[in-house]
Amino acid sequence: MRRLLTFTLLVVALGACGRSPAPGPTAEYDVAGEALKAFDKGDWVPAARLLREAIVKRPIELRLHYSLAVTATHLELREEATREFRWVLDNAASTPEADAARNWLLAAGVLPEGGDGTATAITDSSNPAASDPERGNSFVRGQVSWSGGEPPIKLTRLQLFLKGLRDTPTKDMQFVLRTDEEGRFEFKNVPAGTYKLTNRIAGEPLWRVRVNVAGGETTSIDLTPQNSLRVRDDFPEGT
Repeated sequence: MRRLLTFTLLVVALGACGRSPAPGPTAEYDVAGEALKAFDKGDWVPAARLLREAIVKRPIELRLHYSLAVTATHLELREEATREFRWVLDNAASTPEADAARNWLLAAGVLPEGGDGTATAITDSSNPAASDPERGNSFVRGQVSWSGGEPPIKLTRLQLFLKGLRDTPTKDMQFVLRTDEEGRFEFKNVPAGTYKLTNRIAGEPLWRVRVNVAGGETTSIDLTPQNSLRVRDDFPEGT
């Protein structure tokens, strides 16, 4: 009997040693990370869905609200874009995201000029009402091309900003538009001066290009991988 008991205990011990370890806890799905990946790729429909989910979990994270606002503009969801840009403006004052939110709300006509005491001039170049001859008589036009570039981007309805430089006569000037179906763009009625051309005011853009605009002339500049930030940055300090 004693031998039988010893043998049984040995079998049990050996069986325990051969068992697979218990599985560890499953990693939590990072919905915010996936949302921002979709946003950076320009996959606007999944980005919107994932950003909404992420905001439920992280309701006070600035980057999520700002990214959802920008995504909503691409999907032409004006009400949602307005709501999210207002959140950014109300909760993140004195940030680049708040400046961009204020500019969009002004251009959309949902924020009275000077209503918050800090509004800056902005022109939506896709709006015929922006054709104010007193603003300038120059044009900046070109085309966005990103064939084979990384990360992949969608050229249709890509938002671009032409922004006057600090400490220059055009410091309060900012123009915004979206490219057409072929990636072409044209800023109209631009005053002479030096500007920064970029596709994003807040966060890391693909381009930061200096543009010198002469009075009464058309300046042509294309945005390609060859003058993107990976190759050239005219404003390394983000000025």
